[in-house]
Amino acid sequence: MLELLALRHKEWVDMARAVGCPEPYAEDVVQEVYIRLYNYRENIYNKLILPDDEVNTFYMFVSIRNMVRTMMKNEGVYINYEEFYYEEADGLADMQMEEAFSKLIVKMRNEANSWGRYHSKLFNVYYMTDFSMRDIADGTGISLTHIYNNLKTYKKIIIDKYKEDYEDFKNQDYDKL
Repeated sequence: MLELLALRHKEWVDMARAVGCPEPYAEDVVQEVYIRLYNYRENIYNKLILPDDEVNTFYMFVSIRNMVRTMMKNEGVYINYEEFYYEEADGLADMQMEEAFSKLIVKMRNEANSWGRYHSKLFNVYYMTDFSMRDIADGTGISLTHIYNNLKTYKKIIIDKYKEDYEDFKNQDYDKL
């Protein structure tokens, strides 16, 4: 199984970059996926390897995407963003970028905390921990559909309210934050 995966290794690394994994960590993400797939090989072999000994590209895409998402949610467990930005640092401009990014995050967290206990708790549990929607549903007894719809609403509120600030951040207009 690993031999078949290794034949398309470069493609998997490119896929990791395409779903948002920072450049220096793409290789590590793919290696983590290999380990996870190997550990669960008995349960997933028929889904991963098609009858003609071809790797199921969609299954690999989903596995890589989920690993990248998990790594980004767990800031610091797999990807230490401070270290990543420090490596890319270039003096005062990067300090301004980090300060602006922190301001943006604080604004978003304050917005979420103003929604009331239930909504802010649900938002924080999903976006600030490594719990999936299914984990939250199983642990709280709240329906998965209800959680999905609420999180979708929260995301829309955050995007609508902070889209301009995010655009300023991307355009390096840090003083407008």
